Amino acid sequence: MHHTLISLLAISLLSFNGVKDDKITLSRKQHNQNIITLNETSVDHKYYVSVSNMKYNAEAKSLQMTTRFFIDDFEDILSAREEREISLGNSSELKDLKPVITGYLLNKLQIKTDDVSQDIDFLGAEYEADQIILYIEIPVEQQPREIEMSFTAFFELFEDQKNLVHCKIGDKRKTLLMHSNKKTDSVKF
Repeated sequence: MHHTLISLLAISLLSFNGVKDDKITLSRKQHNQNIITLNETSVDHKYYVSVSNMKYNAEAKSLQMTTRFFIDDFEDILSAREEREISLGNSSELKDLKPVITGYLLNKLQIKTDDVSQDIDFLGAEYEADQIILYIEIPVEQQPREIEMSFTAFFELFEDQKNLVHCKIGDKRKTLLMHSNKKTDSVKF
């Protein structure tokens, strides 16, 4: 367990240090590996970690979240959910898939700021290599003092899935961690 926490912290810090104010990037299973493998007591164990970034944009009066999913994993999830074959990778078809992706996000992502439930607006997506980048906006009139989030993406595909969301509010940075035993987390600024 100790090695697991250290590894999650290392992934988190590497990703978090890459956050730029002008462009937020994040990646599920980041840093050149699809699966992070650790050796604990001579037994390999696979870890599935998504890393997302979110910041408050005072000018737009919104939380702006960017996340990346591997296309093949996201196709599997959307296909199972829709009970039909969903194929990602063609930019011209993204507009047609927006309702499907929106439905998934609305089911898997809930956010409260200062104890008030917020609407989620899926703005769009684009492809980069073998990943789909999702752009999400949460309208919030004023800079939040507290964020509570449930982000259960990929929990239905990987039982050991963990979702990290790095939050930047003003000059403060905090991280939310959700997993199968703790589907909601909160941070105060």
